[in-house]
This record gives sequence, structure tokens and C-alpha cells, in this order.
Amino acid sequence: MSVLSGGERPAECRCPLRELRRCYLLRALRTACLEKAGLILFGGRASLAREFGVVSIMTGLSEIGEHSSYGSKISVMICESSQVQLRILSTAIEEAGYSVQTATNAKDALSILHLMPADIFLTGIEVGEVNGLEACWSLKSNPDTESIYTIVITASGQERRLEESLDAGADDFIRKPVNMTELRARLRAASRLVRMQKQFRRLAETDALTGTANRRAFMQFLELATDRSRRHQIPASVIMLDLDHFKQVNDTHGHAVGDRVLIDTVAAIQKCLRDCDMLGRLGGEEFAVVVHDADLDAAAETAERIRARVEAMLVKTDDGVPVPVTASLGVTAVRCAEGLDTPESLLQDSDEALYAAKANGRNRVVLSEVVAGSNRNIVG
Repeated sequence: MSVLSGGERPAECRCPLRELRRCYLLRALRTACLEKAGLILFGGRASLAREFGVVSIMTGLSEIGEHSSYGSKISVMICESSQVQLRILSTAIEEAGYSVQTATNAKDALSILHLMPADIFLTGIEVGEVNGLEACWSLKSNPDTESIYTIVITASGQERRLEESLDAGADDFIRKPVNMTELRARLRAASRLVRMQKQFRRLAETDALTGTANRRAFMQFLELATDRSRRHQIPASVIMLDLDHFKQVNDTHGHAVGDRVLIDTVAAIQKCLRDCDMLGRLGGEEFAVVVHDADLDAAAETAERIRARVEAMLVKTDDGVPVPVTASLGVTAVRCAEGLDTPESLLQDSDEALYAAKANGRNRVVLSEVVAGSNRNIVG
């Protein structure tokens, strides 16, 4: 399977989990496969896919792109069994400037939230066989959704349910009949906390110098990609890159120029990748890329494009002295059929291929033929 071509994109840090989901949704929609897109978007529930239809799937896809973890607009999932009340709430919240998703029962809301976590979850208590309190507990007990800010709508006079709501993990509550002024105020307070949380997450997952994913975020993404590749027999590959003689750049021109080389390298790599691929800085001058939907040969093509683009970079010192930059790259692929690969083993395999590239003269790509137990040099 060949690599899909991608346009030139600036270096940026993306949310690993959501970008992977977005990639698979794009592929499903591009092939006009409603059932497949629905199954992905709505957590594997075909009936839900048919009920929502392609328009809602496209809307959901837009939500992922526009309201990701690093977006500025806050998204709200409203779960309310009453269609009238749901329409009133959604209209008021949309008019207040929020992005809104809706569900009439908690089971469907959870299916959507586990795939596309909203920033705020606003729910009634009696919302189907899974009630709102159970939904809050479910969200807070899952690492992928525990950061969602939860608000429970309770009926007047149900003080006991207020205590139960907070014990179930709700962050706030509001009484019926809902006062829209109070609701908007509570949503603004929740939004401040959500934005602060996003900022902390961004700092925790981003390399401060280059703006790409740091090692921690990259390894989380690689684990997710490896698991998906095994379960669905979807090819995926890993590219490891190391800048050649980078220490000499720092020693000769200083660390400021070295930092410029690293920043320009990330920009060059990103121009060769698609939205669903993931670039991370592992440390120093070493980077790694997860290439989705690409077997070993397809990933090698991506690696060669990266190598050529890095070599073509025009980096100069403040005095106008050119700084030549090249990179050595190692490539390995997930062995879908065997199911033995781990994130650590994939990095080790690609690192061994990278070492072979260095040993064979640098500025080249080497593939790690794991099954055959040999390395095949593809770029001289």
C-alpha cells in the first residue's frame, strides 16, 4: 500500500489520539463508505451510524478538526432525553459561542465521547438505561476522557442527587428549570479551567524548542498506532532520523545555530507528512515518525523524501556562512500478522537500521528487514 501524498504543512504539535481518529475518518469518508465511517465515529455501533447519517458524520469530522485539544473554541456534549429541552439547551449554548454535539441518551453520548472527547459534558440524570451519574463515573474512570468537565442537570428539590452527582465525578451541577444566564456563567467558568488544562497538556506533550511532540507524547501515539495496526491488520511503519555530525555544528557555529538547524529540520520533515502521521523529537538531534497506512516500502519512500528535503535545507549563520545538513534514517514496519511488536521493539529495530545507515556513510535510508533478519540499503 503506497503512502498518500500530502501537501506542505508547517511544523505544529498535534493531539496524537484525535489526529489518528481524524485520519481514519477522512479515509472512510473519502471512499464514501457510510457504514465504515459511522462505525469509526460512533464507537462501532452500526445502528447509530445509520441513524445519524453522513451529514452528522461530516459534522463530527469537522468538530475533530476545528475543536481539537489545541483549538480555541470550546465544545460541549449535551445529553438530554427530552427533545424539546435538548433543542432549547443546544440553541442557547451554540448562540453563546460553543460548539455543540447532542445525544438523547447516555449510552450514545458515551460512544461519541470515547471517540471524540468534548471539552464539557452537560447531562441530565434520567437519560436512558445508563443514567447521567453513571456516565460521569464512566468518563472520569477512563484516562482518555477523565479531563472532560462534567455538569449534571438536577431537578429542584433533589439535594440528595446533588451529592450523588459530585460523588460520581461531576465537576458542577445546575438545577432545573435551567436559568440560561446561570448556565452561561457556569460554562464560562468551566471554559477557563478547560483552557488552562489544555495549556498544561500542551506543555507536557510538546518539545519546547521545535514545537513537535516530545518523547512522552510520541510513545503514547506509537503505542496506539501499534495496537490499531495489530487489531485491524493495517500497515504502519516507523522512521527514525538522526542528523549527521550535529555535534560539529554546535562546536563550530554555536548552540544558537544548532537550535536553528533543529527547528528547520522539523519544518522540513513536516512538509513530507500527512495529518495522520506523527513526528516526535526523542532527544537531541534524534527524531522519529509514525507513518500510518504504509508498509515498509511505502515508508521508505517517505523517508527518502525527508532525507532529500533535509539535505536541501539552506541554513546559514548570522554571518551568512552556509551550514550543510544531512540526515541518516532507519525504517521498520509493524508485523501485523505476528502481533509481537511493541513501541520499544519498533524503535529498537528502526534504531538498528539507523545505525547501519551511519555505518554505511551517512545521508542515506536503510530498511530494517525484521523477518529476514537483514538490513537492505535503499539509498546510496
